Amino acid sequence: MTRCVAGRWIAHRNQYTSRHGCLGHQYVGGRTEKGETVIPRPLLASMLALSLGCLAACTETGGLPLEAASTLPQSDAVYRVGTGDVLRVSTYMETDLTNEFTVLPNGKLAFPLTGEVDVAGMTTEEIRLMLEQRLGGGMVKNPKVAVNIAEFRPIYILGEVSKPGRYPFEANMTLQRAVAVAGGYTVRANSRQLILHRDGDTVNRRVPLEVKTQFTLRPGDTLTVPKRYF
Repeated sequence: MTRCVAGRWIAHRNQYTSRHGCLGHQYVGGRTEKGETVIPRPLLASMLALSLGCLAACTETGGLPLEAASTLPQSDAVYRVGTGDVLRVSTYMETDLTNEFTVLPNGKLAFPLTGEVDVAGMTTEEIRLMLEQRLGGGMVKNPKVAVNIAEFRPIYILGEVSKPGRYPFEANMTLQRAVAVAGGYTVRANSRQLILHRDGDTVNRRVPLEVKTQFTLRPGDTLTVPKRYF
């Protein structure tokens, strides 16, 4: 209980008035005289900051902390073929063996005479040598084959962007450019973090703001913009 004296509210015995105008009980050795536990404000602030930090380290993918951007795979000097890539295969003096072929979902290439052959994870040079070897086994005399990428497999930009979906790959596309292509961030987006999924890797990676204008995407990448929780 309190009473008003000369325009001021005075607390009864065993109570005090805080500098914020709130009534409380006298603090003695971590407890009030009523036996209630009291947490000092500095400790309470530290505990709150720690809990918020732990929560921010989690994502929508089951709360798994993401790897640091320093572990992001760098662009390879040699490109390796994957599902969805379109290959231009030219066989010298063999028009029936010259065409464009799409790498199937199983990672194979359906090529005349040889049937389906595994090409996922191979370079175009490795594919060229394999086809020449297969065709040269009694099918074609001294085959000369050239293999080039006619069209790279698409990328996927998902999450909190205005137009999530599948997009054609563009050379030297940065993370920042990819978000712009997808219509920019939504109002719920965590614009300081991006999640990259590459080459079947199931561990998503956090990408700090300063990396967005430097790191470039590769064909087949999936970029996800997570939600902002605070």
